Amino acid sequence: MWQAGGRGVLALLRRDVVERRGLRLSFLLDLMFGLLNLLVFLFVSRVLMPAPAADFSRSASYFDFVAVGIVFLLVIQAATVQVVARVAAEQRDGTLELLAAQPVPGWALALGLVGYPFAFALLRAGVYLGLLAAFLGLHVGDADWPGVVVVLALAALCTLPFGLVLMGFAVAVGYGDPAARLLVVALSFLSGTYFPTSALPDVLHPVCAVLPTRVALTGLRHALTGGGWAGAAWTLAGTAAVLLPLSAWIFDRALWFARRRGALTRD
Repeated sequence: MWQAGGRGVLALLRRDVVERRGLRLSFLLDLMFGLLNLLVFLFVSRVLMPAPAADFSRSASYFDFVAVGIVFLLVIQAATVQVVARVAAEQRDGTLELLAAQPVPGWALALGLVGYPFAFALLRAGVYLGLLAAFLGLHVGDADWPGVVVVLALAALCTLPFGLVLMGFAVAVGYGDPAARLLVVALSFLSGTYFPTSALPDVLHPVCAVLPTRVALTGLRHALTGGGWAGAAWTLAGTAAVLLPLSAWIFDRALWFARRRGALTRD
């Protein structure tokens, strides 16, 4: 079963790489849009007067704080909105039903479908960080780059379970896209993407404390400023070890449920 699953994941990855090999213009346009968005925050940060007690997680300025948040938000969007859109397209095209009929376990199908968006999101995040440091003044003089790589990879793994569960919801019930967009907004609000979580009402602090996305953002900001990131990395590794198998199982059950209902193909 494990060998068949591994072959299935690699086959789906190869298919996606071949299909998207010529999308360089799309990538460049996406990069330009992201940089323009970050440029807006750069100018906003120059007129913004943060509260004296604001905790920016060791970031040198509000722009440094929000720029890292936006880069990680792109990873969250890839692991949620993009993978849900992907599985919905597979359903509309009828290919999901064909894939589910193959002798491949459901977890392998799930990982194969999210593999390309996941890898592309990590690559894009790295490109954004490089451009931010080179052209927009992101302070990385004290950055621990091995720590940045480790935390970013583990952070992405911790966002993947959200996407797998949403994929299962989309396959079994539908309406995955609005659910994914709502989750992205909630996670960006509660994880400290645009402002420190200390600015939120006290009743929300326990929720923020247990979110892996909040831990990931704090660890990433610390790694980029030379702070301690090992604690965040261990927390993220443990979270991924628990949530990834659980979310893959949930997707497998959702696939079974949709197959029983004859809903693997939708208009």
